[in-house]
Amino acid sequence: MDDKPYKTLRYHEKAVRDVLFHKGGVKLFATAGDEGAVQVFHANVGMETSYDSQPVIVPLKVLKGHSIVESLGVLCIAWHPKLAWLVSAGADGKAILWT
Repeated sequence: MDDKPYKTLRYHEKAVRDVLFHKGGVKLFATAGDEGAVQVFHANVGMETSYDSQPVIVPLKVLKGHSIVESLGVLCIAWHPKLAWLVSAGADGKAILWT
């Protein structure tokens, strides 16, 4: 194991406010950023791959629906416990369910 990061992902234009892996068996994670977007990724890491292979991270979707308020965009995200549904909450006062 190395003490250096495997990869730096540069998919957001501004600050990242939240990162969350899905816990229900689907291999997804999402990131929320101040540009008002949520990025969804497929991640094949850890026990699913052999320890000799590198993790595979694939960008899937960019979800745009929040407005920017005082330089803040999406502040928080939450996954549905079983389904690949995502809820995002933004500085614009909106909560959006993405299905």
